[in-house]
Amino acid sequence: MQDYYDILKVPRDADPEQIKKSFRKLALKYHPDRNPGNTAAEDQFKKINEAYSVLSDPDKKSRYDLGGYTTEEQQRRDYAEQSAQNAYGQYTWTYYGPFGFSDGGPSGRNGAYNRPDRDDFSGFNDSYTRREAFQLLVRSLLSMAAGVFLFRFSLLFGIFGILICVSAIGKGFLNSLRAIQLLWNLKKE
Repeated sequence: MQDYYDILKVPRDADPEQIKKSFRKLALKYHPDRNPGNTAAEDQFKKINEAYSVLSDPDKKSRYDLGGYTTEEQQRRDYAEQSAQNAYGQYTWTYYGPFGFSDGGPSGRNGAYNRPDRDDFSGFNDSYTRREAFQLLVRSLLSMAAGVFLFRFSLLFGIFGILICVSAIGKGFLNSLRAIQLLWNLKKE
């Protein structure tokens, strides 16, 4: 990436008026209407516009001067690289429960409703205390009870109401089994 100050041919301590003056001069010089068919001039004109959009905005300019500013194109490339490293990208599976909980308890660890990698929950003991495992059990039982209670009224919402209630009951049941397994493993220790 070329330095924006070099593109606009201004010193680093240039004031906004100098930046604006240099931009106008260079924009007129490299404008595509003045240079028809010249792709090099068109590319230079795009660079000048990009440099001016950053250096004319005080917030973007301060971030650029500190070295933390990236263009939208660079952000897209970085996102593409991150997505390539993670095969699932942003689509990792997390269940937030019927009440929107996603943490593993008061400690704020994620994982209470995260899909386990295996069916044996014995490896999760280290990350849970008895209190957190008990809270998971209570929350799961409440989720299951709420699903059963609201199932009566689910027909008011059609098929979606039934699906939501069945989902709450199923997730509550599975998470209560997980909590019981965690409590059992913590009892053995």
